[in-house]
Amino acid sequence: MTILLSRRTTQTALPDTPIEPIPVMDLDLDDPSAPPAANAAGQLFALVRRGGVPLGTVAVLDDHPDGADVDVRALAARRFLATPAQPAGPQPVGDRDAPVLVTVVVCTLGEDPRLRTAVSSILRQSYRAIEVVVVDNRPETGSVRALLADVDDPRLRIVAERRRGLSVARNTGLAASRGDLIAYTDDDAFADPGWVESLVLPFRAHPDVMCVTGLVLPAELVTRAQVLFEEFGGFDKGFTRTVWTTRPDDGTLSALGARGDGGILFPYSAGVFGSGNNMAFRAGWLREHGAFDVSLGAGSLTKGGEDLDAFLAVMLADGVLVYEPRALIRHFARSDMDGLRTQMFGYGSGMSAVIVKHLLRSPRSAMRVLARVPAGMRRLLDPRSAKNENRTAEYPKDLKRAELRGYLAGPKLYLQSRRDARRRDLNRPAIHG
Repeated sequence: MTILLSRRTTQTALPDTPIEPIPVMDLDLDDPSAPPAANAAGQLFALVRRGGVPLGTVAVLDDHPDGADVDVRALAARRFLATPAQPAGPQPVGDRDAPVLVTVVVCTLGEDPRLRTAVSSILRQSYRAIEVVVVDNRPETGSVRALLADVDDPRLRIVAERRRGLSVARNTGLAASRGDLIAYTDDDAFADPGWVESLVLPFRAHPDVMCVTGLVLPAELVTRAQVLFEEFGGFDKGFTRTVWTTRPDDGTLSALGARGDGGILFPYSAGVFGSGNNMAFRAGWLREHGAFDVSLGAGSLTKGGEDLDAFLAVMLADGVLVYEPRALIRHFARSDMDGLRTQMFGYGSGMSAVIVKHLLRSPRSAMRVLARVPAGMRRLLDPRSAKNENRTAEYPKDLKRAELRGYLAGPKLYLQSRRDARRRDLNRPAIHG
């Protein structure tokens, strides 16, 4: 649940004009310390917790000082403490339980100095049975090893992959992993201390859980592009533990959480399941199902979609995917408008590329996909749809156009990307001892 106190947000000015940075912070209702402080314009973005468990967010985005008069703690207490508690779900791992080794993979070009913060946050996890594999996707520069030179932990390994592309790098991380479970996050993000443990719990609770995704919230809101990304929807999939599957409920899944309703687009509405900067799989299942499609994802011509394709593979194999909001990642969104436009294009092109992939896979898949295309187009274009309802009138039209151009370009880009992957020998598995 998000409490948005104003729809008149900082987007009323030109997209590239500076903004007063909006503080991003935590507010634990069990902590009696001082409430979070807004900026000079009265704005803030607070994650509300109780006992460390995320309950929702309070976004005070009105761009005039009256917002400073809002008692955020009282508002959050009234709203969240009055809301019925979510079922507890899978419980913390006890000492009697044998630890499951989790490999956490971070793929990087070594360009972002926040890589060190990302890796350090993983090594500080409350769950200790982990290894961290950093895949250096541009090893010739030496920048990754330089950034991590002072990280002294035997659980950290750096693996080189010279073939460029996020899916290739993720597959290399999978080939190098030793864990029964494999989790992925990005070099421009950092993990909450209980992130890995929260990812592990659903896997331990049910043998048919093949994938777990988690909550992703902004790490900062210091530019207008970052605020616009949150207005677009960000990576936040909500605060309700959700079970996604195509199989009938046999009564064993209800303890994991509420069953998701993907609407008429389900299961091809893969964007509702989670995002690639906060996801985990059973490693054996991921290997058996071909890992990540190297024709999709950042660094390929399609620019995105590899995570959605993996989620969809779980659905089409009658597996179970659990969205667990206690598994929290903070992500630094693109800070400039050019980068945001590129990202919006990639969302569109990646999604339509995934759809074309399944159109080509089999006549049965083609019929299932085509039957859902009209509803998908209505959802994309209708300003009143769930996808668009939180966008203000000032949301830049060029961002909408960039996403739409991506949807239109995705089919052709996917066919070109498949040829490019063969030419560059990207389907050759990585081999690591």
